Amino acid sequence: MQYPSAVGAGKLRRMRRMFGADGRSVFVAIDHAAYMGEGPPLGEPMREIAAGRPDAVLATWHLARAYADVFADAGLVLRVDGGSSELGERATSDLNTILHRAEEALTIGADCVVVLAFPGAPDEDKSLTRLARVASECELLGLPVMAEMIPGGWGQAVPWTTENVARAARIGVELGADIIKTVCPGPPEEFAKVAESCPVPVVALGGPKMKTEDDVVAVARGVVEAGGAGVAFGRNVWGSEKPRELVARLRDAVHGA
Repeated sequence: MQYPSAVGAGKLRRMRRMFGADGRSVFVAIDHAAYMGEGPPLGEPMREIAAGRPDAVLATWHLARAYADVFADAGLVLRVDGGSSELGERATSDLNTILHRAEEALTIGADCVVVLAFPGAPDEDKSLTRLARVASECELLGLPVMAEMIPGGWGQAVPWTTENVARAARIGVELGADIIKTVCPGPPEEFAKVAESCPVPVVALGGPKMKTEDDVVAVARGVVEAGGAGVAFGRNVWGSEKPRELVARLRDAVHGA
């Protein structure tokens, strides 16, 4: 795993909770309902996801607390930013804020926190400042930070070209991120340029639901073959009729059979 030699013991141990010995990880994102008001189905589907043995989950405060026993064997990445929803008209500016502090994340058992950042957006200063402040706070506690770097924001104020995605990833690292989560800017092989630009583990997000689960697995395999550290897939996993089997297939694709 690519990782700075100066990393503290706390971060190192928590990173090992999320990444295998091969430096790769299958993250399952289940944090969507915090802004969508719907999303990952509760109850048995959560247990099915856990049964597939993801390396880690990206969760909201509620899911981290309510399903602590279900996901006890997986690393926990807690979503700590937000404060806006999709119930009204889509905002044209960044309305998010920090919802949970690093100390609070530790009390709920988080191994990492995740925040969004939008380099290239008209109000990029808001999210980039949030990321830097969270990174500073977490550094004092030995808590890793995952930065979800979206160049130009979801409205793509700048296009999601390979160059822009790579530059966004590097910006996240420079502001203190220990893990980068970002978009795959085209065919999976294009992720090689993103991984090359990034001195910390970088994983690809899944985005909208893909046509088939074979496509989902193929993207995961292509990302790691291109040098990525794995994937952080959400609706492509929890939207599956058989999430346990899909997570297991993703593990094979990312870690090898």
